[in-house]
Amino acid sequence: MAEEKKPAENIDEPAARESEASEVAEPVAVEATEAADAADASTDAANIDDLDARLKALENAERAIDSAYSTGKAERAAITQSAQLDAAEAVAMAGLAMEADVKADEAMRITVIAEKSGDRERIKEARKKARAARKEAKDEHKAATKSAKKAYDAIKFSAPNKMGFMRVVQVLFACHIAVYLVWLMLTSRDAMSYNVTTVMDWIMVILEGVAFWMFINRYKIGRPFVIAISLIGIFVPAIVDIAAGRFNLIALATSSAFYIFLFFYFMFSKRVKATLVNDLGKRDGDYEKEDFVVNRRGWPFVRNLIIYFIVFSIIGHWMEMGMCQFIIMGVVQGEYDPTNTMLWRDWLYPFPMEGAAVVVIGLVLYPFFLWLKKKFTGKRRFLAYVISFFAGALLCTVIEFSMGLLVNADLQLWDYRENFCNIMGQVCLQNTMAFGVVAAIITWWVYPMLERLIARVPNDIMNIVAIVIFVFGGIVWSLYLINPPGVDEQNDPSSGVTVEAAQTENEQQRIATQLAVVNSDIDTLEKLVDQSTMLDKEGLKESVRLLRADVQHMLTQHIGLERFPTAYQSIIASANDLITSMTHTGSSSSASAS
Repeated sequence: MAEEKKPAENIDEPAARESEASEVAEPVAVEATEAADAADASTDAANIDDLDARLKALENAERAIDSAYSTGKAERAAITQSAQLDAAEAVAMAGLAMEADVKADEAMRITVIAEKSGDRERIKEARKKARAARKEAKDEHKAATKSAKKAYDAIKFSAPNKMGFMRVVQVLFACHIAVYLVWLMLTSRDAMSYNVTTVMDWIMVILEGVAFWMFINRYKIGRPFVIAISLIGIFVPAIVDIAAGRFNLIALATSSAFYIFLFFYFMFSKRVKATLVNDLGKRDGDYEKEDFVVNRRGWPFVRNLIIYFIVFSIIGHWMEMGMCQFIIMGVVQGEYDPTNTMLWRDWLYPFPMEGAAVVVIGLVLYPFFLWLKKKFTGKRRFLAYVISFFAGALLCTVIEFSMGLLVNADLQLWDYRENFCNIMGQVCLQNTMAFGVVAAIITWWVYPMLERLIARVPNDIMNIVAIVIFVFGGIVWSLYLINPPGVDEQNDPSSGVTVEAAQTENEQQRIATQLAVVNSDIDTLEKLVDQSTMLDKEGLKESVRLLRADVQHMLTQHIGLERFPTAYQSIIASANDLITSMTHTGSSSSASAS
């Protein structure tokens, strides 16, 4: 039996080995299976995320398309249905008119038969019925004609692409805007008068630009908007004339004739009601609170850059004024010209260099900053901010240097030759650091914050806001920056009259007017002294001293005493003569009293 057992043991030995191998391999297989499952799960999660993103993008696209093509659908459907009903009513009225014609013919035939019978009563009755039938037929034809005209108008106005006379109004708005901008180009900023009329002209041009955009998009709100423009154009000039005491009804009606016509046309025109039917989109923009990304494609991105350029060109002007205030306080090094009307008087004068810098931030620096934040994570995150700071400082310095070579080759606009570490007087280290600080603030916080705010606004409303800013930018650029040859010769050094000379002449004229007033007061005082019999010499001397101090303050307040020494000495001489005259008059009066 032992011999029989050995083969059995030999047979069980491989099975045992297989069992041991399976016991060792089973955990490995389990681990491999779990790893494969995890990989599949990760792949599935990535696929799900990608699928969700695509579905979300598709949903947004479908929503945008639906919003674009469904706006105004109900109004257009109602207009078309009304046209169909009017057409059906016209056909029915035409049938009634034809039936009335048949009845009138039958009544005429009966009348002829009655006349042949010779029966007077029968003839009278037949003629009466014939007249009634003819009258009924005439009324039916008149009603059918009216119904057919109504149906024709309804079908004509049901075409959404036909604007009728509105097209003429749109062209007139565009022509008025273009002509006004050309007029601003041909007007020197020194000759521009800022008053209620100027503000009204700017407002009306901006509103007409918005109305033009609303006509293009067939916005329903365009009708009440133009009516509001008409009322502004009619009543605001009337209020101004009444306040000035020059109100003239005929002159007002003549000057406001166009706006009066607009009011009645847009109030009662069927064409306007049938054409302007699209709703103003109120759907939220492409903003999502989590993981917001600036959309860098399409019209919205270009639109935002243009807005930034226009707005920050003017804000940059104000920042330059602030920098000059720091120079006055001695905080930073530099020089400034207190007579520079471009800087101190024309507050809306755009500085294109600052606007271009913000556009470059949106195009280059902000994406570069995002890339740096992805590149440097964790403890090295601060390197992203350091590199971004110096990149902004360098890029803005390059912009200023390039612009300086183009428009400031003679160093008339700015001159940094006295500043530390300058290059050709166009740029300096101090300004480079200031540019870095401002560019960093805009890149890190201001620009993304503005993009988030704009993304919250519905696209249609943001487009209207953009039109307002575009037209306003066209106004200030046409007035301040675009000067055809010969328009602003007083600002052209080659004309022989420099800016400083023109400003000095204006200041001299202003001072001459002030001196004339002071001299007139002194003459009046002399007459009073001559007419007086009892004089208080000390009191009069004190009065003249105060007068002298007032004159000195008047001359030195804005222009500096050293610039007009001759004028000041003239006033001093007049004051001294007055004292002498008063002293002499006082002595004479005392002698007379004795």
